[in-house]
Amino acid sequence: MIENVFDFDKELHRMNEEELRSLLRLLYLRTDMAVSVQSAEEHSVHFATKLQSIFKTVDEDRNRKKAEQQALEAQKPREIHIAIGESPLGSIKVAMGKVPGRSDRRFFSMNDYYAIGPLGDLTNQADLYRRHLWLLDKLYLSEHGSYAVQGMEELLRLNNVLSAIDEDTRITIWYANNAHEKTGLLYAMYLLRNRLGPVYLIETSALYQELFNTSEVQHDVLRTGEIVSEKLLSMWRHCVGAEPSSLEERRHMEQEWLNLAVQPGLLRLMKDGEIQSVSEDGIDEYIMQKVREITLTRQPGEFIKAARVVGEVLGHLEQALGDAFIEYRIRQLIIQGRLEMEGRPHAMRFYSVRLPQ
Repeated sequence: MIENVFDFDKELHRMNEEELRSLLRLLYLRTDMAVSVQSAEEHSVHFATKLQSIFKTVDEDRNRKKAEQQALEAQKPREIHIAIGESPLGSIKVAMGKVPGRSDRRFFSMNDYYAIGPLGDLTNQADLYRRHLWLLDKLYLSEHGSYAVQGMEELLRLNNVLSAIDEDTRITIWYANNAHEKTGLLYAMYLLRNRLGPVYLIETSALYQELFNTSEVQHDVLRTGEIVSEKLLSMWRHCVGAEPSSLEERRHMEQEWLNLAVQPGLLRLMKDGEIQSVSEDGIDEYIMQKVREITLTRQPGEFIKAARVVGEVLGHLEQALGDAFIEYRIRQLIIQGRLEMEGRPHAMRFYSVRLPQ
């Protein structure tokens, strides 16, 4: 039960887009009904009470759906699809929804920021807690909602879910060849290290080139989340008869994870097809380059919205880094005196930067 504005704020962070739409739709219908009735003042009080009850019980529907989902998960699935992140998982769900046997299929997201932050032994609660705190402190991820809300319990649940998948369940892991998704894949293979059953892999970036690029149209896909569901379905159909990952390949990926987890770098980038750990300032020069390019299009001394700089870097940097990390590095460049600031750095939309005058 939601008792105050703080409970309601937490619930808002937990809601996905469809749940928010549903809530707004319900509020509109209740308001429209009250206006159309043209009721007396005492009915307005009744309407206010009804409206408040919607907010107070918004978590009850969530809890009901959660209980239904847990009951569904308790049933033994024939296959499970794993994606590195919520965005690609949503597209994969839509794609696989068109394949018969939907009730026997489950989907799971490894929802973390694998290209950034300390790693270590993430099956160890102390190492996982250290990583969680670093991300929250450096990247203001509470503003983005999901990472702060899901908390340690959800991250620990990830380890338990993957290691407890039944041997008879077909596992398919979807990933693109970027540092974020590839690191997530290596971690998944490590969590599945004791599994005897097969594990199938779908590398979306390479498959996109193979299936959809032509001599006239060439498009490199950096993230699985960029691919529309129709093309993901074509990829699955192309791979449905493929061999699972061999034992030798799996052992190699497990060792890759162990090697990567102890590297000191806090930023992971793809270089020549391999994940490399570098210091967290590894993209600072690229950010400065983009600021210089934008500056050439502006009046002398004019400030540039931080959000514009983040967008330029995000759109042109051939690495799978999120906007939160890029904005964090902009703030570090301000602290170092390499950029000047105007406004308040609560979030990228509230401040602007320029080259030192």
